[in-house]
This record gives sequence, C-alpha cells and structure tokens, in this order.
Amino acid sequence: MGYSPFTYGILWWLFFFLSLPLRAAEGETGNSLLVLDDPLTNYRLVDYVELLPDSALPLSEVTDRAFTSYRAYDRPVEAGRWYWGRFTLVNRLPDAGRHTEWVVFFPGTWTTLEVYVPGADGRWRAEPNGTFTPVADRPFVPTTKGNLVKLALPPDQPVTVYFRGLSERPTLRPSFHLYLQTTEVFYDKLMQRRVANAVFIGFLGMMLVYNLILYFFGRDRSFIYYSGYLLMMIVYACYFTDDLSDWFGRTLFATRPQYYGFFKLSIFVGLMCYLSFIRSFTDLRQLLPRWDRYFHWLILLGFPLMAVYVGVSLASNFSYLVEDFVTVGYIVLVIGSCGVLLYPLYRARDKKGAFVFAGIAALCIGALLSLLSRVLLPPFTLFYLEMGVAVEVLIFSLGLAYRQRKLIMARKQSDLALRESRLLQEKQQLEADRQRELAEFKSRFYTNITHEFRTPLTVILGMSEQINGHERERELIGRNGRQLLGLVNQLLDLSRLESGSVGVHYIHDDIVAYLRYLTESFYSAAERRSLRFLFYSEENELLMDYDETKVMQIVNNLISNALKFTPAYGKVVVHTSRARTEEGEWLKLIVQDSGIGISSEDRARVFDRFFQVNGAAEGGTGVGLALTRELVDILGGTIEVRSEPGAGTTFEVRLPIRDDYRTAAPSTPGGSYVEGRPELLVIEDNPDIIAYLQTILVDRYNCHFATDGDTGIERALELVPDVILSDVLMPGKDGYEVCQTLKADERTSHIPIILLTAKTTQAARLDGLRYGADAFLTKPFDKDELHLRLEKLIEVRKQLQHHYTAAGTGDAAAGEEVSREEAFLEKLHTLIHDHLDDAGFGVSELAAAAHLSKMQLYRKIKALTGKTPSRFIRSYRLSRGMLLLREGQYTVSEVAYAVGFSDPSYFSRTFQQEYQHSPSHYLSA
Repeated sequence: MGYSPFTYGILWWLFFFLSLPLRAAEGETGNSLLVLDDPLTNYRLVDYVELLPDSALPLSEVTDRAFTSYRAYDRPVEAGRWYWGRFTLVNRLPDAGRHTEWVVFFPGTWTTLEVYVPGADGRWRAEPNGTFTPVADRPFVPTTKGNLVKLALPPDQPVTVYFRGLSERPTLRPSFHLYLQTTEVFYDKLMQRRVANAVFIGFLGMMLVYNLILYFFGRDRSFIYYSGYLLMMIVYACYFTDDLSDWFGRTLFATRPQYYGFFKLSIFVGLMCYLSFIRSFTDLRQLLPRWDRYFHWLILLGFPLMAVYVGVSLASNFSYLVEDFVTVGYIVLVIGSCGVLLYPLYRARDKKGAFVFAGIAALCIGALLSLLSRVLLPPFTLFYLEMGVAVEVLIFSLGLAYRQRKLIMARKQSDLALRESRLLQEKQQLEADRQRELAEFKSRFYTNITHEFRTPLTVILGMSEQINGHERERELIGRNGRQLLGLVNQLLDLSRLESGSVGVHYIHDDIVAYLRYLTESFYSAAERRSLRFLFYSEENELLMDYDETKVMQIVNNLISNALKFTPAYGKVVVHTSRARTEEGEWLKLIVQDSGIGISSEDRARVFDRFFQVNGAAEGGTGVGLALTRELVDILGGTIEVRSEPGAGTTFEVRLPIRDDYRTAAPSTPGGSYVEGRPELLVIEDNPDIIAYLQTILVDRYNCHFATDGDTGIERALELVPDVILSDVLMPGKDGYEVCQTLKADERTSHIPIILLTAKTTQAARLDGLRYGADAFLTKPFDKDELHLRLEKLIEVRKQLQHHYTAAGTGDAAAGEEVSREEAFLEKLHTLIHDHLDDAGFGVSELAAAAHLSKMQLYRKIKALTGKTPSRFIRSYRLSRGMLLLREGQYTVSEVAYAVGFSDPSYFSRTFQQEYQHSPSHYLSA
C-alpha cells in the first residue's frame, strides 16, 4: 500500500521504538525440523534456520559440515561476509497432496543470494536471487518485493534447503527471518495488496486529474503545486510497494535494480510541492510574511538535500538506514514546521488556513490510529492511515475548490472594477479630447487672430511712416504697434507650448556656424543703438543635435532683450563654449550685456509670464523670457540669470550635446578651420593618400574627408562643399556613382568634382566625363597640377556667381536651355515671389519650402551667387520693388509692404545700398 511522505516520517520512528519489545522476545531456540500442519499459517523459519560462516567450500562439502542454529549463534552477523544457511521442512498437512507448492520469503537485506533446492532427480538446483540480482535472472518473480523462492514439498518427505548469500550494504546485516506460505495464501495476499494499492493510487490519480483540470481552467498555481504533490505521492507509493519494479523491472534499471532507490527523491519533490501549495493556497506572503520567507528557504533546502541523498545512496550502496537520516530529517522538519504553522494560521482567522489545519490533523489522526492498532488493538492495520490520507486529499481538494470559487468571485469583482475603470478612462478620454479640441480651437483662434492683428498693425505702422510732422506721436504709434505685434506672436508660441502641439525637430549640424549666422543680423541693430556687439566661440566647430527654429527663438529673445536694456555706448557679448559635467557634455551659450541690471527681487520672477523689470527705460511685454525658458526646457537644457543693478545682466543657457540624429560619420579633421577658405571634400579610402592630400591641401582649404562612396555622398549633402576630390575605386559606391548621384541632386549639382584614378586609358576618362566629372587626374598626380585644377574650378564657379547675380530675376528666354543651377535659382525666386508680401517669410521658411536644411540652403546659395540666403531674399524683394516703382502706380510705403518689408524706412535704406539711389528717384523717373 502507498502512503504520503508525511506518513513514513511519522511511522519510521514509532515503528522503531514499538518493535523493540518484539525483538527482545526473539531468543528461544527451536527444533531443526519444521513440521507444516496448517495451510493458512505464515510460518516463521528463524527458529529452524542453521548457519555456517562461509569458508569458500562448495555445496558438496558444506552438506557434511556441522551448522549452528541461528538462535545459538553467539557471534554477530556481519555485512559484507558470505554465509551458508539451511532449514529442513516436512509437509504433514491433512491434505498434503493438495498443498505441495510453497513460497519462501527471504528478507531484502540479502543483496546477493544463491538458493539450492533438491530436484526431482535428487540433484541440487541452484536458483540466483537477491535484491541486487536482475529480475531477468530470477526464476520465480511474481513480485519484486523481497527475495522469493518456490519450493515443492511432497507429503511426509523432509526437504532440506541450502542457501548462500551476503549483504553488500555496510550498514545492513543479513537477516535470517525467513517466512513460508502456501502458494494459495501467497497469491491471495498478493492480490489483496495489489487491489488495495490500485484503489488507493487510483484515488490519488483521480484527484490529480481533477486538480489539473481545475488548473487549466483557472490558471491558479495552487492547483499545479498540489498536483505535483499528488503526483509525487503516487510515484513514491508505487516505489514503496515495488509496483514500479514489478512494471518496469525488465526494462528500467534492468541490470541495476538498486537504482530504483533514486525514486525516493520523490519525497523531497513532493514535500517541496506541498510547501509551495501551502504558500500559494493561504496567500502566506500577505497573511504571514515571515513564515512565507521561512517556507521559501525550506523549499530551497530541498535541492541541496536531494544532492546529498544521491551522494549518500551511492556511497552506502543504497542502505536505507543511512538514506533515512536525510529523507526522514527533511520529513520531520517539514511536518514539524507545518505543525507549528497551525497556531499562527488559527490566530490569523483565515478560512483557507482552516482547510490546511483540518488536512494535517486528519493525516496525523489516521497515522496515530494505525500505530495504536499495532500496540493496543491488534491486529495491526494501515486502514486508518489510508483513510487519513484520503481525508487529507479530500479536504485540500475542497479547500482548492473554495479558493477557486473565491478567485472567480474576485475575478468578477475585478472585471466589474475594470469596466468601471474603462468607463472612467473613456470619460477622461472624452474630457481629454474635449480639452484637445479646445486647445486646437485656441491654437486656431490665436493663429487667426494673429493674422487679423497683423494686417491692421501693418497698415498702422505703414501709415505712421507717412505722417508728416508729429514726430513724437509717430514714434509712439510705431513703437507700440511693433510691441503689440511681437506680443501677439509670442502669445501664440506660448499657447502652442501649453497645448503640447510643439514638437522638437532635431538636425545634426554645426551649431557654431548656425549661431554665427544668427548673430549676423544683430550687428546693424546694435550699430543703430550705438552699441558694441560681439560674437565669439571657443570652438571653431561643434556638431550636435539641435532644433533650428527653437534655438533661433532663444537666441533672438536673449539678444533682443540685451540690446533693449543696454544704454548707448554699451556692450553686448555672445559667447559659446563646450562644458563638461558629471551629467555629460553641454553647449554653453552666454549672452552678457552692460545694461541696467536686475535687482535680486526681480531675478526670482524674471522668467514669469507677463513680468516686467521695474525701472526699465524701455518696457517689454513680459512674454519673451517666459517663452525662452519653455523652449530651453523642451530641448532638455537649463537657463540661469546673473545680474546686479547697474552692473549688467548675464544669461547662461546650457543645451545637451547629443549625436542621436547624426546621419553621416564625422569627417577626419583636416587642420584648423579658417573662416573664408573654400570647403573641400576628399572621398578616398587609402589612408596614405589621405595623409598626403591633407599635407598639401590643408594650408589652402578647409578639408573634410570620407572613406567610402556612401559616406562621401552623405557628407556632400550635409556640407555642400565648394569642390569635391574623389577616388574612382572605393568601397560601396565608386567614384562614377558618386559623381552621377551628386550631379543629379539639385542640392549638390553645382559642385565641381575631380576624379582620381590609376586608369590612364581614354575610355576611363570618357566614362568619368560622361558621369558629370569636371576634371580627371591620374595617379600618381602632380601636386601643382592638382592645385591648379582646384583653383580653376573654383574660379569658374565664381564667374558663374557673377553671371547668376548679373542675371537677376529675369526669366529664361523661350526655347533657351536652362541649367540645373538656373532652374534651382528660378525655383527659389518662385517660392519667394509666392510669399512676396509676407514679411515673416525668411530663410527658415525658404529652406523648408525648398526641402533643404538651412545649412544646405546657405551653402548652395553662397556657392551660386556669393550671397547669404537672407541677402538673396532681400535682393529679390528689392528687384521686385524696383519694377513696381518703375510702374509709378504705388507709393514707396505701398511698394515696401508689397514686397515684404514691414518697415518702409528700412526698405528705403537697403534700396539705397543696393542701387545707389533712393526709391523716390525711380518713382519720379
């Protein structure tokens, strides 16, 4: 019969102590001949066994030797030593003719056994047996439990049986407690045992399937843990009753039957599953956290103990007396821990704990009743223990069903709460949608109202310029009109930031060049105010990710404020550098003025919306610095202010230096950067040639390098250099493909390209020219020739600049072939013309409309016309203004507004600079 690991932990110790009196009573010496007179008796042969310590004699000689009765043998029987034994039987049953077949049971302590029985021909027949003997070698194996020998006992004929064996397990001595039964009695008891085992194991298997089904429906880990416990109980029960070896003895461990002892590892696994079940079933982590941690370590203890058990088993040759110190120790520890846990569970008043309490109690009561039946209420029976195990399983299964019901109810409540949460989320989403729609409406409203304000403000500002006299009034109208227009624009920007509709559009470029470009427009403003304006950078080049629009707004606001609050003959300095901190690298932008300064009280509120510094001679709107701080925050930077009244103000902006948006590998440094030098891109994969070119070109050009064709194309699109020097044979795209790609792109079609190759054939030269190369040099080339080629190509480009500049804005004649460069300029003229009356259409807007970055636009226009983009736009506006003036239908102010100048006075000054005559000169003409 199979029982749970808890059962064997309880019974092992109690059986040991209760069997002591029985063992002490075994001392009486019986007769050497056993007379069989009752077919239902289980005969004990220990009183009739005689032994002879093995002297390596064969059976023919042993039969003549004197044997000593086992009861009279005064020496201890030893493990590891061979012993001969014999006993004599006579069958005197009333119906002895019907009971001639008997079964002798030898204890399992005999690992190797040879049994000699007389045959019908009077000769001895040897039968191998023993615990370590393979099943296939045994002649009689109705079950593998014990060592069984089948005897034939004719009526009234004494039969002597000899046997020779030893115990190979050091701690287990061979036992001479043999038993004898008729085959009828043996098979009846075997059948009863197997039926009882089948019923018990079938019950456990049914509960295992039941719990597995519940697990797959509910996915509650408690079911899988308890299923693991039941499975290990089944495995151990099959091992203990030798059902496993009966079923698989001829296939599994066929030559090493002792290895079936490894199935006792199921005790550890079962107890670990049992502890995991208790933790999960009772929610021990929430109910009793300290006990949960203790049980967790108790489970982990099972793993090293299994390793110890395997080592001990192999070392002791599977001696259960040694193995049990490991297995029983873990059983006692687990059972004791569960027993101690009952009191905290009782105090916790948890209903699930009541099931654990009842299950353990049922098991203990069943084990106790079975023990009492051995001592007080014989005969001994395990029925009560079996019932205790069955009740325990039923109680825990009911507990799991109760837990499943609770989980289903909790899941329903969770679903209800989830539906409520979803309804709340939908409500919040509707509210968010409403807020977003409101924000979009506000954004559209601000946009529309800004446009509506701009039109009358433009008229007001324009007409104020036409007022004769009333200088003070005209100045007042103009200043307040411009302030109102700036305030409207800044309010629009702030509203967009608040609504989250402003994204960050990073590019990876040289921010120093961009800042130098931005500050150029402030020199004239500073000059008008009699201020000294200076921009300088500690870095000649700094490639990083930045948003052009937002950086422009930050710089414009800070410099405008500095100019505004600095009195005449003061100084405004813009300084950039690279700063390193623990958080990383930063671009440090400092705008410092020598103006009126800010008091300590005002410094704390200088970034608040609509706040204005007290005592400022020229009041602001109070929006610019608030907008600046928002823009710096959205770029991941910081802004600080340092100021003292009368000592000027310093604003310090720090922006993180990142290269997440870099699209091409950085160029190899080619010497220090010198402003005004031509930009040369060298595309060459040979490091020696790169080194040579660097030495001969670095003094005349700002050199950039790329080591393959693909990178070269990317660098050309990024830099838009003045000239390109490229090898033909390179990794990736070759020189011909580079030339073809760049000449087909309007951003780089104007760049002259020189191809370098080792091929000297005319066909190679023609191929290069066919792909658009401007010149062709063969290796090894003369450095003077290279210099001359570069100089002449750049000179030709300068002549084209004069040509395009002289051509102005005139359209190409009908049927005249238009080059790529002319088409590009015509495209830009069209874009500017489409926004001619829009004073806000500047370099950024033109670059966006042309699908170019500001740097690409700058390099392209500079290469073609020699002008900056802002001057290019201004020249086109002025040329259109010239045409309108010549028509004689408009005033100067009307022409200024029509061609995108918001200030007619500024239009007149720039017109004078461009054409050496005032607008009125052409108007009168």
